Amino acid sequence: MNLMAFTNKLDREKKYTRKELHNLLCETMEGCSYNSFNWYINQMISGGVIHKYGRNTYMAGNASRKDYMPRYGEKSGAIIAFMEKVYPDTDYSLFETSMLNEFLNHQIAKNTFFLYVEKELSDFVFRDIEDTTRDTVLIKPGKSDLRRYWKPDSIIILDRVSEAPAGRIQKYDTPLEKLFIDLISDQSLMYMYSQSEYPEMLQLAYEKYYMDRHKLSRYARRRGKLQELQKAMIMGGIEVDNT
Repeated sequence: MNLMAFTNKLDREKKYTRKELHNLLCETMEGCSYNSFNWYINQMISGGVIHKYGRNTYMAGNASRKDYMPRYGEKSGAIIAFMEKVYPDTDYSLFETSMLNEFLNHQIAKNTFFLYVEKELSDFVFRDIEDTTRDTVLIKPGKSDLRRYWKPDSIIILDRVSEAPAGRIQKYDTPLEKLFIDLISDQSLMYMYSQSEYPEMLQLAYEKYYMDRHKLSRYARRRGKLQELQKAMIMGGIEVDNT
């Protein structure tokens, strides 16, 4: 069964009947029968791919999981206001390290803001933000730069990777599918937490929130981190779909 292809076809806002799920499943696998479907549907419920919403009604995801909604502080609000005013048509995302604390054993006490912008604009955004704030602003810093120049509430500007998962509500939101790949891809972000905690962080996020595994794997592949992601999933007790 091509579970990833099936999951990718599901509309998370739609309620499906068993017949609709059966038809959708048959589009992604050969030799599909209604008898085998009964077995598959139980496996999908157990795996959190779908859940029973009502009588003969199903929806995507695990009923015990919820959508991840980033909560931004006042300083993030100022960065967002700046970007919306000066670069209103630019694709960007914002993340602050305090958001990691719900997944970490060793809490982050001093916040850092990561602003991902289109590569062609990163230098301009860096210059303009630096002119409007007293906080430290760094662009694509290495570890030595972070050791020398980083201060609490620093703003770090990085290139946004094309095809990166976008926010569901606001374009600047950082979804978990993007965050958990950036955490093992960007040196400046990796500098902010203990990487030994990553498998447990991933497990906690997966158990608490809905994560689109197709988007997660696709972005990991885009950044050359698919094997590292799968290794962390196995360490965190998350089933790996190799289809």
